Amino acid sequence: MDIAEVEYSHSIYLTRARGAGYSSHTMKLLTVAAHDLPKVLPMRDAVEAMKSAFVALSAGRVVAPPRGVVRVDEVDGISLLMGGYVPGEGLAAKIVSIFNRNRELRKDVVTGLVLVLDPESGEPSGLLDGGALTAWRTGAAVGAATDLLARPDARIGALIGAGVQARTQLLALDAVRDLETIRVFGLDVGQVDAFIERLQADVSAGLERASSADEAVDGAHVITSATNSPTPVFDGRRLAPGAHLSAIGTFTLDRREVDLVTVERSTVFVDLVEAALEEAGELVAGLEAGVTRSEEWTEIGDVAAGESRGRTRVDEITFFKSVGHAVQDVVAASMIMKRAAETGLARTVEI
Repeated sequence: MDIAEVEYSHSIYLTRARGAGYSSHTMKLLTVAAHDLPKVLPMRDAVEAMKSAFVALSAGRVVAPPRGVVRVDEVDGISLLMGGYVPGEGLAAKIVSIFNRNRELRKDVVTGLVLVLDPESGEPSGLLDGGALTAWRTGAAVGAATDLLARPDARIGALIGAGVQARTQLLALDAVRDLETIRVFGLDVGQVDAFIERLQADVSAGLERASSADEAVDGAHVITSATNSPTPVFDGRRLAPGAHLSAIGTFTLDRREVDLVTVERSTVFVDLVEAALEEAGELVAGLEAGVTRSEEWTEIGDVAAGESRGRTRVDEITFFKSVGHAVQDVVAASMIMKRAAETGLARTVEI
């Protein structure tokens, strides 16, 4: 086929494509570099955004199908497909993958993309790093729950895990409580030491390496667990009266970060009851063991809206179990794109 024939064939394709309603123009998307996300949406602002997202979720104002799950068992991987629409907030879709063996390959365990859509036309308008956004909005969710449930006089924190997710959990704890000390535990001592050295300058609390998860939790006022452990990582009897715990690392029924003792001793809060029944291994195990009842779980959005009570006693142990929801991505991504465009931090890419 010579050049004239190629050009003719291409013109026929374009004519038919336009006739079928397709466009031949270049698509332009705004994007924000992953390292710029904290500049566009600082953690304290992200915390308030997650409160708003959870309020919308509990109020039934979110349109979102169940999360799609694609397992790649041969390499211990899983890809999650999710999307949602929040009137007045935005429309977005996300694919995020968690491939645990990537650690051995020196690659990121959590990767993905978030596509922001124009709610008026459905046209793609923005593109974000899904791994970075997931970590930032998840940390902010922990910050929101901690702000709503932890004692105001909390001074000692504990962080279980020292990976990418742990970084944003640390920043969230430091943003919502005036902590003096945060104990950090991870299985890899070198990783924990590097984590502390890298992040000490970013938080006001003093960071200390704990020799075990039990040591980290013992006597702590606020605790967050950011692991994907299939078995509980600490003894629930170590939780001090009045402690607040957030667990965000697991979202399948075959994995659980906390034990039955923790569930039994705690007042339970979730992002969405229906989602927790499908994906929160700790809580479903508690139901089966008879140590908790789903009717007693409170959605954090109802607390944020003032519709339900949070902490009711100084010595009450509160436990926020989150499996994540598309509303967090929609609200965070839409806000980031809007602010980035206003501040000039957004870049345009063409595809």
